[in-house]
Amino acid sequence: MEPGVKKRKPLTEDTAVRRWRRAQLLGLGFTPKEAEALTKAPVDLGLVRNLVASGCPLETVRRIVL
Repeated sequence: MEPGVKKRKPLTEDTAVRRWRRAQLLGLGFTPKEAEALTKAPVDLGLVRNLVASGCPLETVRRIVL
């Protein structure tokens, strides 16, 4: 290993899932702050996708699922 380079710990499954959910929410158009809030809450990502696909405004989706 090169000097000054830190070795990363492997991701836990929980961290990997949270990162994936956040990426999915960002891909749907949510801001990073909104995606982070939705990631931390027990929201149904399938419901979020369906609402967005149906044309529901993101602000309304956020209010429905939170």
